[in-house]
Amino acid sequence: MKSRILFAALVLFSSVAFAQQEVFKGEHFIEVSGNAQQEIEPNEIYVRISLLEFEENRAKVALEKLDKDFLDALKNAGIDKKRLELATVGADLGKLGRKDKDSFREKVYQLKLTSGTELTTLVEKLGAVKVNDIAVTKVSHSELEKMRLDLKVKALQAARDKADALAKSIGASIGAPLMIREFENNPFPMAEVANLRMRVQAYDGGDAQEPTAFRKITIQAQVTAQFLLK
Repeated sequence: MKSRILFAALVLFSSVAFAQQEVFKGEHFIEVSGNAQQEIEPNEIYVRISLLEFEENRAKVALEKLDKDFLDALKNAGIDKKRLELATVGADLGKLGRKDKDSFREKVYQLKLTSGTELTTLVEKLGAVKVNDIAVTKVSHSELEKMRLDLKVKALQAARDKADALAKSIGASIGAPLMIREFENNPFPMAEVANLRMRVQAYDGGDAQEPTAFRKITIQAQVTAQFLLK
């Protein structure tokens, strides 16, 4: 049994070695990496808004009133209602055994914004609305895939320039590429989204600029390539 396993391992090793020889045919090559990055401002910002009934002066503030106040604020911010979607609607089940009249109903919306300026305006207009929670859940860009492809091309060109410079330093030159490998990077780190969420939630109705203003996000591309040495 052991001899069979050893024989199979030798066959596999020989096959891999032969395959490598077939690919590179004993030619010398240089392997380099290239990087490229670009700063962009997201134009797709998804915001989650929660409206929850509550008690004020021993009276319940109805969900209908909260909803009307929120929609009025949305209109005052100049944001089209068509970009608003209902995520969930229900009652607070945290107080088991209580009657329906004592439960607190909740409605959750998802809103798509197109810029940080819109977000700033929205938070400012919501200053007088008793919103239970507001958070940025996702950021993206409508041309993200095109931007990422362009960056990969720039990263590959940077790799070729590096290989060419290194080869010339030893009196050689580079030929055709033998291998190109790309690495995927998270275009929008969740840490940035989390920080933005904290700044939005920290808004207290005062200065609306600082809490909601967020910096441009850096997207990156990395490529590894092998070039024939001549």
